[in-house]
Amino acid sequence: MSAIITSSIEEAAKVITQGGVIICPSEGVYGLSCSLFDENAIKRVIKIKRRDIRKGLILVDHNLNTLEPYLDSNLIDKASFALMNKMWPGPHTFVVPTKDNFKSTALRDNHTVAIRITGFKPLATLCNLAKVPLISTSANISGQEATSDIDKLNPILLEEVDLVLNLPCGGLSSPTSIYDTLSHTLVREGPEWNEHD
Repeated sequence: MSAIITSSIEEAAKVITQGGVIICPSEGVYGLSCSLFDENAIKRVIKIKRRDIRKGLILVDHNLNTLEPYLDSNLIDKASFALMNKMWPGPHTFVVPTKDNFKSTALRDNHTVAIRITGFKPLATLCNLAKVPLISTSANISGQEATSDIDKLNPILLEEVDLVLNLPCGGLSSPTSIYDTLSHTLVREGPEWNEHD
């Protein structure tokens, strides 16, 4: 059965809260999303994408309030906190350590997680309405190209998700930057990073 296609963020948020998996726009490309707190939905995202489960997934929210209790702030130094405060909200992802009691399929093998506090209004609104942080990974089969053109989404994905939020992406021509707060390294340089150096 093909996915529902809608421009209603409210409808997309409802599907998220009911445990569904959606395709929605992000800053640069369309992404696969679901609730961080629904393990079955996360496993569906990984299966739909044909992704290595050990790689971890990016989490997106409109603020850090919900995620903060799960982070091991003792392992994040003042310089990293200052950098996150300066770069967020925005198209920048930070790899941060999590507390040992935080269990999720979204985590990486080394018990860290990649987080982005988005400034992209449709995605931020979706997080706000769903009242949960979202899993966000590009809407493509692993190894294939991601796209910002809704007409170029792989038809297989459209058969396997519950809903497609048909709104335009944010216009970024490259993926978001990724900064590792433990090694203090820029894993991937994205748009606007140098403006903040």
